[in-house]
Amino acid sequence: MTQLECFEDKHEFAFTAIQVILQAARTAVRERGRLTLALSGGKTPWPVYESLAHPEYPMPWERVHLFFGDERAVPADDPRSNYRMVATTLLSRIDIPAANIHRIPLDDRDPEAAAACYEADIRAAFGAVEGELPAFDLILLGLGGEGHTASLFPGSPLLEETVRLVAAAPVPRAEPAVARVTMTLPLINAAREVLFLTAGPAKRELAERILANDPSVADLPAARVQPAGQRLWLHRC
Repeated sequence: MTQLECFEDKHEFAFTAIQVILQAARTAVRERGRLTLALSGGKTPWPVYESLAHPEYPMPWERVHLFFGDERAVPADDPRSNYRMVATTLLSRIDIPAANIHRIPLDDRDPEAAAACYEADIRAAFGAVEGELPAFDLILLGLGGEGHTASLFPGSPLLEETVRLVAAAPVPRAEPAVARVTMTLPLINAAREVLFLTAGPAKRELAERILANDPSVADLPAARVQPAGQRLWLHRC
C-alpha cells in the first residue's frame, strides 16, 4: 500500500519530491533516452519547481519533455493559468528546448478543440497510434478538498472515459465558471509513476482515507488514480 510521507518543512518537502523526479529522469534517460514528465498546477508544487530550477540539481533538460495535466481556458499570462505558474517558477529559469515544452493550446481554441489538439500532440510525441496508451515516465498530481485531481471532479462524466486521452472538462460548480482541459484517467493510469503533492490538514485526512482504501471515498477522482506503475504521495503538513 502506498504510504503518505508528511513533511513539516517546505524545503524538505521540495527536496524529497525533487529526488523522485531526478530518479525518474535517470531511469528514463538510461532506458528510453528521455524523460516524459507531466506537471500539476496549484500552489503546492511551487517550491518544488523553484528548487528544481536550481543548477545544483542535474536535470538533463535537453532530454526532458514537459507536459501539463490540466489547464483552465484562460490566456497564458492569466494568474489562473497553470502554464503561467510553471513558466514563472521553472521554465524561465532553465535551459530547455522550446520544442520540449508541450503546452495545452487554449489561446485561440475552444476547450474541445484544444483537447483534441493536445491529445494529437501527446500521441505524436510518444509515437502512439489511435488505441494505444502512451506511458508517461512521471505524472505529478494535486488533490482538491472535495477529492478532485487534475480537472477530474467528483461526479464528472469524464471519470468513465475509456477512449480519449485528453478532454474538455465540465465547469466545476465550486469556483467561478472557467472551462478546463484535462488528462483523463486512462492516460494518467498508464503512467510508470504518479506522484501526488498535497498540503494542509484537511487534505492530509482525505489522502489518508484514500490510501487506506476507505470505501466512502473510493469513487473520488483521486482515489481512482491507480497507475500501472508506482504511486507515491508526499504531503506538506
